[in-house]
Amino acid sequence: MLKRNQLALSISAAVLSGGLMAPLAIAQSDEALEEVSVTGIRGSLQDALSTKRNAGAIVDAISAEDVGKFPDKNIAESLSRITGVAVSREFGEGERVSIRGAGPDYNRTTLNGQSVGTADWFILDNPSRSFNFTLLPSTLISSLEVTKSPQASQDEGSLGGTVNVRTHRPLDLDAGQAAIAVESIYSETSEEYDPSISGQYSWKNDSETFGVLVSAAKQDRTVQRSGFEVLSWTDEATPGVMVPGTMGTPTFFQERERETVFLSAQLRPTDELQLTLDVLDTSMDADNMNANWLVFAGDNAVDHATNGQLSGNSVVASQVSGDGRGVVNWINRVSSSESQSYTLTAEYETDVFSLDVVAGNTSAKGGTYRETSWEYGWSGGDYEFDLNAPSLDSNPAPSDADAYAAGWIWGGERPTTDEETYFQVDLELPIAAGAFTSIETGVKVRSAERTQQRIVYSWHGPETMTGNEDLAGSYLDYIFANCPTLSSCGLNSGGVVSFDTPAGGNSTTALAQMRDVMEQIAFVGLNGVSADYARSLELANNWAVEEDIFAVYVQANFEGDNYRGNFGLRYVSTEQASSGYEFSSDSWGFQTVDRDWLNPSYLAWVAEDNDYSEILPSFNIAYDLNDDMVIRTAVARVMARQNWNQISPFETFGALNAPDPQGQAGNPQLEPFLADQLDVSYEWYYGDVSAFSATTFIKKNHSYLAQETFTEARYDEQTDTWVDVDFSRPVNGDGGLVAGVELAVLHDFDNGFGVQANYTYTDTGSDSVVGISDTMANLMGYYENDTFGARMMYNYRSEWSKGFHWNGNPLSNDAFGQLDASFSYNVTDNAQITLEAVNLTNEQVVEYSEYEDRLMSLYENGRRFVVGARYNF
Repeated sequence: MLKRNQLALSISAAVLSGGLMAPLAIAQSDEALEEVSVTGIRGSLQDALSTKRNAGAIVDAISAEDVGKFPDKNIAESLSRITGVAVSREFGEGERVSIRGAGPDYNRTTLNGQSVGTADWFILDNPSRSFNFTLLPSTLISSLEVTKSPQASQDEGSLGGTVNVRTHRPLDLDAGQAAIAVESIYSETSEEYDPSISGQYSWKNDSETFGVLVSAAKQDRTVQRSGFEVLSWTDEATPGVMVPGTMGTPTFFQERERETVFLSAQLRPTDELQLTLDVLDTSMDADNMNANWLVFAGDNAVDHATNGQLSGNSVVASQVSGDGRGVVNWINRVSSSESQSYTLTAEYETDVFSLDVVAGNTSAKGGTYRETSWEYGWSGGDYEFDLNAPSLDSNPAPSDADAYAAGWIWGGERPTTDEETYFQVDLELPIAAGAFTSIETGVKVRSAERTQQRIVYSWHGPETMTGNEDLAGSYLDYIFANCPTLSSCGLNSGGVVSFDTPAGGNSTTALAQMRDVMEQIAFVGLNGVSADYARSLELANNWAVEEDIFAVYVQANFEGDNYRGNFGLRYVSTEQASSGYEFSSDSWGFQTVDRDWLNPSYLAWVAEDNDYSEILPSFNIAYDLNDDMVIRTAVARVMARQNWNQISPFETFGALNAPDPQGQAGNPQLEPFLADQLDVSYEWYYGDVSAFSATTFIKKNHSYLAQETFTEARYDEQTDTWVDVDFSRPVNGDGGLVAGVELAVLHDFDNGFGVQANYTYTDTGSDSVVGISDTMANLMGYYENDTFGARMMYNYRSEWSKGFHWNGNPLSNDAFGQLDASFSYNVTDNAQITLEAVNLTNEQVVEYSEYEDRLMSLYENGRRFVVGARYNF
């Protein structure tokens, strides 16, 4: 393979295409890509066109404009500019991608062709197979590829497409090549300036047989997101009329500190053998807090249904006098996420065969490691809400500290882990048999485990006042006796603040959240009495899923005067073991681990097995109509395994003190998603940086996820009662067709100006397919000369389903469009000043349940501005 690499180094067009074949071909394209020396906007677009044109499958790509300089600060934002790719921006930054009718959980992301462990920091994010792109800084990336038509040599696991993130390699760069960048990021909502610094250095010896590359980045970001939330909709007490349940005005704060180090070392002891070691270590401290001023509108459901304003059969505005109930919910979390990856690749190539051996391990841990939630409230008051132009007023007001009396304090931990060990061998045999040029075969073994732990804290537990029993029965009683309202114990010491939020009403002017005061009381002590709380496993939310995968493939490659392609078969078997606790109900689903309190009379760790195997055929052919035009056809069967949390024996539910509580549960017997797909594309390359393409695709999905429901009682420790909860769990349902069209044009005017536009239409036949917008569009205009560069980019996607809210309600996201801009000025040949603006139109994130008048949430992430300087040497 190394000889082919040396040949390919002179052909920049080959840089990306091979990476989506076997790992054998992955290394080939890695080396080819890094030889590209054209820089800037135009060079990046030209390189991406070359990738697409010379690929052996239907592939789109984005390339770095220079070493350490990717087109966007966020990798997912760059991916959103590719046809058929949509991005979610939960906290104002691209996080996850959907591709061609498949949501984020059913598309794989790899780093240099291999898995990367992911464990999210956010306590409401369920362990899934999707990748959170905020974990990787764009500065270490050489290119991104999205393969939409698979090949037998490519890892299975994606329904829509596979994203491969490529890094630089030292033997492909000049010796001593380096880059450093410093930036300041201003966030409009937080009104904070945050620093970012990154650098990369690559060295190799004179004989180009050994090289080392180190890339590092550190970035801080202050996140503030305000909005309006409706936490549930129900018609249990008002048949035929949907009434909003608990609603409020949340404000989320977070301090993110991300650090990433990537190392790549290469050794080429002979012309035939090359060894590559890649090491990635990335971490993010993500401590956060959330304030939500809530009213329990569901308590007055009948009044709202009778006297409120209706839109269709949904109550959208109403008021209550003298019979209302409300609380403030202050949540303080210590959260983080970290991932490591180690991959060793050996590539050996002779004239008669090429052999690759890859071994590696990736692991991650993350989640919320400590949480305390405080709830103080009032009853017998007034409130008024309007969801047409979201607003919430209450009497007493959120600024009235004396009116908010002690209610409850709870907390806990929810850490998760992700680990995978992989080993693969790939062999390529060149042949000369008519049009056939080579045969590829290989085997890959992957062994993975995903775990979740859930521990709850109980300040009202026994023995929490040891040595001070005369003062109170529990530490919670002691807190409330000394801090009976928010005007005590310094809980209102921050005064009253006003939040810049898209909602109206007096709930936007409220008491400041005093995190330090609450954590001091909860975890250190109060008035000389040490804090104490019981720690108990929430048994239904502690689980582990083990997964062993074995895959073997054979692929034939062929080429003629004006055509090329491949076909093959991939056989894959999957064995899963989903483990969790089986327990009696006499301890209400808990087991106390630090004292003698809650212990079920029966407790066992049990596993439920599931296994399946599939044969996945694929066929790709590209036909050159002439020197500028290519027609491609691809046929394949693809598969994606279900989410980790969906095949786990998990259980979760909403607040038990709210009307009609709902929850969700897992199903270890879920079968994988399968789809048969056909792709046909036309590509016209009418200039060095100009092209037009049109692609149509059809997928026959064998099944979608459906939901089945059941009702079981759960214990409410706050009220010491059992409450019925309506649970839903996923099952394999009926399938359906997904069809779509992708249109793209890139035109360079040869005077510095250029335009890039694309449009994607996807018809899933159902509004409930998660993560998919039926319409997506991108428009970018750019200008570049020797000293100045500028881009204006608009990205749009129509509404899409997000599945189910944690309370069980169907959840959708309204249409979203974002305008971004970036500018650069070359001070010298080596020094550059950059400016970037994100979300210039201050687009809001709007979520609803089934119908747009059933508002679930309205968030405003604000604009961001980045100014920076880079130096290459």
